[in-house]
Amino acid sequence: MKSVRIWDSEKSNFGGFVDLEVVQGKILSLKAAVPTVQPKYLLPGFCDASVTLGSNARGGKTGREEIATYLSGFLAAGFSHIESVGDPNLSNLQSEITKSKWLSPVITQSQKPALYAELAIGKETLYHSGLTFSPDSKRNRHIPIFLKEVENRGFSQTELFAKRREGEEKGYLPVAYTFADKTSWEDALDTGFPVIFHPMPEGTNLYRAQKRDFRWAPMLSILYLQELKTNPELRKEEVPIWSRLHSVFGSRWKDSLSWEDEEESSETISFSQYKSTFQAEAEVGKNLLFASGSGHWGLFPGQAAIVEVRLWETLLAKPEERKVELVKEKPGFWASLFGNFSPGLLPTNRDPESISQIRREIIQTLTVRTCSFIGADHEGKIRVGGPAHFSIHDENPLKRSSGIFPIESMILGGKLVYTPKPTKEGTAK
Repeated sequence: MKSVRIWDSEKSNFGGFVDLEVVQGKILSLKAAVPTVQPKYLLPGFCDASVTLGSNARGGKTGREEIATYLSGFLAAGFSHIESVGDPNLSNLQSEITKSKWLSPVITQSQKPALYAELAIGKETLYHSGLTFSPDSKRNRHIPIFLKEVENRGFSQTELFAKRREGEEKGYLPVAYTFADKTSWEDALDTGFPVIFHPMPEGTNLYRAQKRDFRWAPMLSILYLQELKTNPELRKEEVPIWSRLHSVFGSRWKDSLSWEDEEESSETISFSQYKSTFQAEAEVGKNLLFASGSGHWGLFPGQAAIVEVRLWETLLAKPEERKVELVKEKPGFWASLFGNFSPGLLPTNRDPESISQIRREIIQTLTVRTCSFIGADHEGKIRVGGPAHFSIHDENPLKRSSGIFPIESMILGGKLVYTPKPTKEGTAK
């Protein structure tokens, strides 16, 4: 590729013009090049730390006829590596991908999740010590621990601490999934879990008050999609945006969702209760991981990442720099959650520095931070000697109005695996 600009992970920005040469799936050289007027911009392959391939995002199971499209959905958003958490053993799927020559991101899988049931009401029983899972050598070292509680009754911290320590001593990394429970996140923090998934409620004040050192994947989009069910007007605005930014969603999935709740739960968690913690804490530490939650209702491969990234950008924008929403008698949905501003991305000519810096941090989270977490071979970087995993963009993602998405094409191992443009049959989908 001639006269392109690639992402410099050390500087969190695009470097100068280079000629990039790929041989046998690896980057052979990066040489200084003559500047061009409209260069291509290259970002390292993104990494997603929590997906479920067996769920089809419509509330059912993914059928065999759908799986190839599901895999291409990740590629269409620039993802080179994904980590499966809620699926059964994926060995058969891996074999089928090879046999059927499906285009797919690199898939890793966590150890089988451990579910610790809630403490029985009125009893003071402790959980049994010891991890009872049987390690699978074909999976990675992450141990997801699902913490589910009822009536705000906490777990035995002695037992949770013992389970975490035992996992670490055996060479594994315990990962707490708190499912936006009111107290599970607190139990996980108090017992020193190094990684926490799912949102944390308003007023947590983690760094200043508790000074915890941990990595956090907020997964805000799960709650957002549930709340979006109650607002048809906003859905009409959002769905076309997702379709424009993700061609597979636009062509295959946008009309497949039923937005009506068959049975509305009385325990529905409000998305607005969780926005302030992310706004306050994400700006303080470089602790974020990226997990789209693909497979949850309404969150399809690739499109789920777009939803999450748009939420991050909107929440992290400074209030005084946000676009004021015109409110007459009744405040709009976004105004009721976050104050009077539009959920749309700000024009770059209004707030170039703020939006650009936010996107730099998001790109670093999508690449080096999360790719390091899941053990991706390219480490979330474009470097000489490393695998050629990168997405190609026709504009600077730091500055264009649509943001990091859409991508123009996706390269995995030096091969073109996705482009929305017409190609020779079998080249890409």
